[in-house]
Amino acid sequence: MDDEVVTLEAALYVAGRPLTLEELATLIDKAQSTTKKILEDLGFAYRKSGGALEVVELPRERWVLQLIPELTPRVGRFIPGGLLSFATLQTLVFIALKQPIIQSDLIAQRGTHCYDHVKELVEKKFVDATPEGRSKMLKTTPLFSDYFGLDPDMIRMKAQLKHKMKKVLEHQAEAEQAIDLP
Repeated sequence: MDDEVVTLEAALYVAGRPLTLEELATLIDKAQSTTKKILEDLGFAYRKSGGALEVVELPRERWVLQLIPELTPRVGRFIPGGLLSFATLQTLVFIALKQPIIQSDLIAQRGTHCYDHVKELVEKKFVDATPEGRSKMLKTTPLFSDYFGLDPDMIRMKAQLKHKMKKVLEHQAEAEQAIDLP
């Protein structure tokens, strides 16, 4: 592996956040088109290896090195700050698909336990809650889109979310059932 690839991989690893193509191109002193090709090749190498990580291009020419979503349920307890419970993840998906949604409507449809879920989701900065009369208006944040590798455009994000979250939720449910088995 050449020095440019190793440098890009290291930058994506240590950043802990998506990096722009511009930042990465500047880092290795290459044109953005050349840098994008290197990143695409790196992403292909990760996919080909079948390992736990992936290099993904996000909207607005940003790149991230992340855990493949299918593994999150298995190793989530080791994630700093903790993993969302299955119920909280379901609430997050509900909010994302119905957004913007009034918290009182969410509670009416999902139950009072969602107050705790919303509090956790706001603390983890996946959801914004802005006052709306006697309730709150809930919608997902840019961090939510980035974390789950979704397009920030609400319509495209909802379509991607339906596809991606279905898989993640299935794996999460299987993992929780495996833990509950004697």
